[in-house]
Amino acid sequence: MGSEVTDIGKTVEAVSVLCMWPVVVLRARAALRCTRQRGIWLAVATAAAATTLNLPPVTRLVEHATGPTHLTALAMNLCGVLSAAAVVDFTTVATGGRRRPQLHVAFGLLLVLLVALDLAAPHHVRHTSLGAGPATPSTAYWLVIIATHLTANLVCARVCLRYSGCGSNRALRTSLRLFGLGTACAGLFWCAYLADLLLSPAWVPPLLPYLMGLHGLLRAAALAVPAVVLLHGAGAELLTFHRLWPLWRDLVEAVPTVTLSERRPWLMELLRPRGPRHFAVYRTIVEIRDAILVLRDYVQPERPVTDPAAMARLLRDARRNKLDGQHPRTPDVNVAEAGGEDIAAETAYLVQVARAYRALPAGSLSR
Repeated sequence: MGSEVTDIGKTVEAVSVLCMWPVVVLRARAALRCTRQRGIWLAVATAAAATTLNLPPVTRLVEHATGPTHLTALAMNLCGVLSAAAVVDFTTVATGGRRRPQLHVAFGLLLVLLVALDLAAPHHVRHTSLGAGPATPSTAYWLVIIATHLTANLVCARVCLRYSGCGSNRALRTSLRLFGLGTACAGLFWCAYLADLLLSPAWVPPLLPYLMGLHGLLRAAALAVPAVVLLHGAGAELLTFHRLWPLWRDLVEAVPTVTLSERRPWLMELLRPRGPRHFAVYRTIVEIRDAILVLRDYVQPERPVTDPAAMARLLRDARRNKLDGQHPRTPDVNVAEAGGEDIAAETAYLVQVARAYRALPAGSLSR
């Protein structure tokens, strides 16, 4: 049973690695350009490197290529300390502070100290403090690592969970909350490691892969939040463009002068938009509105039109009248006043009009 629990934990840890690396690669360009994102990206990237080196298949592969060596474990622990340094850096920037060179120097000295402790220890192949027997390369080595991680994780978790409830940026709050929870899992991991170093309880080793796996999954999710928000926004814009297209197509057929550029097929506009996607949606809304301004002179409603279904019928009649060659007249009611007070409300209103327009009898939509 204990072996099965450990195997499941190792699977969770491997899944976390498989989740972290794609997010690290996809967010690399944006993170390297944005100072505020660089710390969280570096923290996840170095944590992914450390966790990867800790996976048994990767360890075996490295040993097969280089032979048994303690350098793999040393590299893993150095990556872990770099991750702690990135966590502190991210926390400093997230709270509005300036990066302090003293912190970078301190972590640099910690890396040198760990290398020195490793080289000064008797010959060893692996680094471990789990289970019975003396810690290798030394107890001091592990105490330095554990103290570094616990300090960084405690500060970061406290700051992230505190600031995740502030501000109006929902994506930032979610990212901070996920990162804080992931950091808390890492803190629990190192608390368990310290307990094993000092007391060697049997329940610690099976628990560690679960904590490290949750830590990786939550930090990967935190780093992925901006990308998810962008994808969601792009999907919403595509859906809006698709819903407005039939109405736009029929209106600009009757009033071709309102188009800002040459008309293209729907699929071409979808796959190769002329400019940013949100501009395509905005342009569609503007051209529909301009067409309404022209077509209002081809109908004579008795009362103001605000209901989307009524507006759809009015546009159908106005379009037909213009295509039939009727002359424009000054309407008694200004039908162009219907809509929203801002771009979001206007978009929602025109989407309702477009839906009602598509629901009209097919024979009435074109000549």
